Amino acid sequence: MSASLRQAAGRDRGTPPRGEIKALTGLRAVAATWVVLYHVTWLSAAYVDQVSFLRPVLEAGWTGVELFFVLSGFVIARSYLQTMGSRWRTGAALRFVYNRLARVWPAYATVTVIAFLWLLVIGELGWDVDVVAPHPDATVLQLGSQLTMTQMWGAETLTGQSFNPPGWSISAEWLAYLAFPFLALLLWPLRRLAPVVLLALSCLAMSPLFFNAYVNGLPDVATSWVMRITCCFAAGILACLAIRDVVPSRRSEQFGLVLSVTSITGVVLITFWAQWRESLTPGDFAGVATILYPLLIVGLTLSDRGPARVLATGPLLYGGRVSYCLYLVHFVVMDVVVTSFWQDESRRGTVTPAIALAVPLVVLGSLALAAALHHGVEEPGRRRALSLLERAAARRGRSASRSSLPRHAETPLPRPRPTVEASTSRLTLDRLGPVRRPLPGEHPAAPLARRVAAGEAPTPAPVGAPSAQ
Repeated sequence: MSASLRQAAGRDRGTPPRGEIKALTGLRAVAATWVVLYHVTWLSAAYVDQVSFLRPVLEAGWTGVELFFVLSGFVIARSYLQTMGSRWRTGAALRFVYNRLARVWPAYATVTVIAFLWLLVIGELGWDVDVVAPHPDATVLQLGSQLTMTQMWGAETLTGQSFNPPGWSISAEWLAYLAFPFLALLLWPLRRLAPVVLLALSCLAMSPLFFNAYVNGLPDVATSWVMRITCCFAAGILACLAIRDVVPSRRSEQFGLVLSVTSITGVVLITFWAQWRESLTPGDFAGVATILYPLLIVGLTLSDRGPARVLATGPLLYGGRVSYCLYLVHFVVMDVVVTSFWQDESRRGTVTPAIALAVPLVVLGSLALAAALHHGVEEPGRRRALSLLERAAARRGRSASRSSLPRHAETPLPRPRPTVEASTSRLTLDRLGPVRRPLPGEHPAAPLARRVAAGEAPTPAPVGAPSAQ
């Protein structure tokens, strides 16, 4: 991308864009579905064996979490980076954190409590709770750490940390949200770099994950969660900086189309390469593909043709909107089904025809529950939380308006009575002549005081003294 793609206006005068990028919403649906299919692949030989050429792609589905992380950094930077990066604003930082909490917490808390109750009940019944994956003890203390989304903070491994195993990524992303106001200040000055340099930096931010996968072949559960969220979130922010001032044009659209097609092709080819290499050296090498994710997101943002057009279709748009809920519920559904089937240790580990038949139902049931969670909890919870913030802001605004009024406007003085009574006589206003209005900002009694001082009106007698009649 050359400088001709930049806006003619200064880089600092742009306003942060707010509109939805439909292709990225559709990409969220793909990422969530990819993770779901990855989690059920080990039970799906009855189906995967019929389309074995797809197995490499399915087994790389854990990298869909990295794609989510990069997307999150990109979208958040697109909405908040300019506001929060130009200078420190405590109020803006608090509003950002509250907005993110309103977005992620209601659905997350609901699924977490359901998973907690499931583990608590079957544990009391004497069932094995760790048939599918390790879980922490179902205690109130653990529930508190889960509901505050802090269960991963200080943990070295992913396994056994969450009642709902995918919850590790929510805890990691919550940490990224809290760090974003500081990251914005740190990365905002880089906006003056050339777009191609910023795009290269976004890929460079992913390089630790690339080399970790290429050299060590570590699977997702053995890869540092701190490295995963840090690299991906920073890469998303840098990718957003790279194109924040690109003017939509035929040239930029063509560049985006080429970039998106090339990135998707590269990801698919790397998954095949990773499986081939696994046959030579034990390990999981699919993480090499993650270095292409910033390029993919930039390409889909710049173009509205090819992959971007497909991702912007109605079903994928809806899937993208419920993708967060799908990510949350699918593992709990699978855990309940498989744990129920495999309580008999003699059958444990054997994919029976009944389990194989249940796999599509697990996926479809997860989709249905995700839609219900989205419409019944996620969106109403978010709207409710934001309305509380708006009402609090309105109350503060009214209080500030009252406190800014002059004191005599807050507590109006009583109107002058038509007569002033003394102990022995009465002084009527008729004797004081015509009433004159006070000047702007004057006390209502000021005109009378001036007239008395000038000798134009008699001085009223003090209360308790006789007046001159």
